[in-house]
Amino acid sequence: MAQCFDRIFKQNYSQLFVEKKQNTTPFSDQWPGITWEQVAKGCSFLLLFLFCTGSLSAQPWLKSKKIIRATVPVPATPVREGFLIPPSGCQDALNYTPNPKHPDHTPMRLVRVNVHFVNTSSGKYNYQGDAGIAFAQDLIREANKNLADNKHVWLPHGNSISVLPTRYQLVLFSQANRPNDKGVYFHADDECAFYVHKGRDENLFDHRVVDRYAVGKDSIINLFIMPHNPDSMRSPHYSRTANGVGVMIYDAIKMAGVFETKWPASSYKGVFNHELGHFFGLQHAWYYDNCDDTPDHDNPCWDWTPNAPCDLLASNNVMDNNAQQNAWTPCQIGQIHYRMSTESNVERQYLVHNWCTLQPGQDIVITDTVAWKGAKDLLGNITIAPGGQLTIACRVSLPEGARITVQPGAKLILDQARLHNACGKQWEGIETPGSLFQKKGQVIFQGEVKIEHARRLN
Repeated sequence: MAQCFDRIFKQNYSQLFVEKKQNTTPFSDQWPGITWEQVAKGCSFLLLFLFCTGSLSAQPWLKSKKIIRATVPVPATPVREGFLIPPSGCQDALNYTPNPKHPDHTPMRLVRVNVHFVNTSSGKYNYQGDAGIAFAQDLIREANKNLADNKHVWLPHGNSISVLPTRYQLVLFSQANRPNDKGVYFHADDECAFYVHKGRDENLFDHRVVDRYAVGKDSIINLFIMPHNPDSMRSPHYSRTANGVGVMIYDAIKMAGVFETKWPASSYKGVFNHELGHFFGLQHAWYYDNCDDTPDHDNPCWDWTPNAPCDLLASNNVMDNNAQQNAWTPCQIGQIHYRMSTESNVERQYLVHNWCTLQPGQDIVITDTVAWKGAKDLLGNITIAPGGQLTIACRVSLPEGARITVQPGAKLILDQARLHNACGKQWEGIETPGSLFQKKGQVIFQGEVKIEHARRLN
C-alpha cells in the first residue's frame, strides 16, 4: 500500500498540491472554513484509495497460472427509459433460475449471433468461403450442444449443487434485407486483420474491426474470428493457446487461434460460451462473482487428472479457465435469465423476440402449487387445472391471442403482478369458466396489480 501511495502521489497528484499550495481562499461561500488546498488533498486521497485498494483486490486474478482469455470488465447495464420499475423481488437473480420440476416455465431464449472471418488481402490467414461458413455453423451447433447438456460442476469437490437446464440457445442470424445472407461474413483488411494477445502491440480491446464490419450490432452479437499476428507468433515469449483465446468488448466478441490449429469447431465451443457468459453479465468464477455456488480458487488445473492436486481441484465451470467449460451453476443461469428478462436491460435486445405471438406447443398447464417471482415472456397459453395454484409476483408477458384460464377448483394469485404483451399486442385476458352447478376458479389480487393489452377480463 505504501509503495502504491508513493508511486501515485509522485506521478499524478504532486503537481496539484503545488498549484494549490498557496491558495487559501474558501472553496465556496457556503463552506468558508474549507480551502482549495483541503479540497485538493481530499480528492487526491479518495482517488488514491480507490486505485490502491483496487490493485489489491485484483490479486486473486493475478495469482492464476492459467489465464489465457482476457475480458473487459462487464459495465453496469444501461437502463433504457420508459419502463416501469418492477417489485423488489423481480430484481433478485435467484428468482430466475429454472424450476427443476417445471423447466418449461422458463421459456427457451434464442440469442442472435453472427460470425466474421478477418483476413489480410493475401487471403492466407483465415477460413474463406464455404469452409468458413461450415466452420461458423459447426461452432454454433457445438456451443448449443453444451448449452443443452449442462453438466454437474466439479467444484467444490463432492458438492451437491443442482444441475439445471440453461434454457437458452444461439441462432446464427442473417439480415432479411441482404440477399443470400447466411450470417457469416468475410473481410480482407491488412490494417485490422491480426489479433495480438499481449505485448507492445496488444490490441485485444481495439474496437476498429467492430466499428468497420459489425452487422446489426445493436441487436446481434458479432463474433470476429481473427488470426494471430505471424510476427508475434515467432516470438518465444508470445503464448498461443491451442484451443483459442477470446475477449468480450462490450458489444462484440473477438476470438483467435482458430485457423492456425485447424482443429474442429468443437474445440472452441468453451471459449465462445465463456465470452457469451460475460456478455450476459457473468464474471470469472474463480473469485467473487456474486454467486455463492462458485467457490474462489486459483485455477491450479487445466483439466482433471487422477493425481493430486487436479483430482480434487480441477474445474469445469464455463466461467473458469479449463479444458471443459461445460457447466453452469444455478446462480449463473439465474443471472443470465435476469438480464434477458428485464425490460430495461440492453442485453434483451439481442434475443429473438419470439414472445410477441402465440407459438404452437408452448402452452403451460399448472396442476400443483407454483410461484413465479421472476419476470417471464411466455410463448403460449396458461391453464390452471383443478387443484392447481399459480402465484405471479412479477412481470409476465402473454403472446398475442393467448389467454389465462382458471378452471373450477383452481386459483390464480396476482401479487403485485403485471400482465401484458411485451410487444404491445393484444392478448385475450383471464377467463374463469364454470356453470350454475360448478364453482368458478378464483382470481385473487394482492397489492398493486397491472393488467395491460388484455381484450377482456371474465
